[in-house]
Amino acid sequence: MRCIDAAGTAAVLGGAAVAVLFGIVLEGIVVGWAQARVLARRLQAMRQRTWICATAAGAGLAWTVGMVPSTLMALAGDASAPAAPTVEPPVWLQYGLAAVLGAVTGPLLGVAQWTVLRRRVAGAGRWLWANAAAWALGMPLIFVGMDLVPWGGSPLLVAVTIYAVCGVAGLVVGLVHGRTLVRLTSAV
Repeated sequence: MRCIDAAGTAAVLGGAAVAVLFGIVLEGIVVGWAQARVLARRLQAMRQRTWICATAAGAGLAWTVGMVPSTLMALAGDASAPAAPTVEPPVWLQYGLAAVLGAVTGPLLGVAQWTVLRRRVAGAGRWLWANAAAWALGMPLIFVGMDLVPWGGSPLLVAVTIYAVCGVAGLVVGLVHGRTLVRLTSAV
C-alpha cells in the first residue's frame, strides 16, 4: 500500500487540525464558559478564565488524541488506487469502539479541569471518572446520530440534524458529569 502524496497529506493533516480547533472552540471555550458561569456561584475563589482555559486545553488534548486513528487511516490510504468498496465493521462494534474512545478521551478532556478542581474541592479525582462515564455514553450517541444525518438532503437539514445530535450528546454528557460536579462542589 502506497501512502498518499504530499498535497493529500497536507489536506488530511489540515483537516485534522481544523477539527481539533473546532473542538477547542466549541467544546473547550463554549462549554468551558457555560460550566465556569455555574461554578463561579459555587467556587467564588475560582476565576472563570482559569476554568475556561483548562477546558480548552483538555478539549485540545482529547480532540488531538481522538483524531489520531482516523488521521492515520487517511494518511495510509492510496489516493491513486481505484476505490475499493469499504467494508465497515458491524455497527455494534463501531458503537462499542465509540464508547471505548469516549471512556479514554473523556478523562483527557477533564484532566486539565481536574488540576483546577483539586485545589478547591475534596475528591476531585472523581471528576476524571465522571468524564470517562459521560463520554462513554456520549460518543456512541454521536456515532449513532451521525449515521442518522440525511447526508444527501439539503444543507440546512444536514446542519440542523448535526446540531441536534450534538445537542442530545451534550445533554447526556452534561447530565452525567454535571451531577458529579454538583456533588463535588456542594460541600464547598
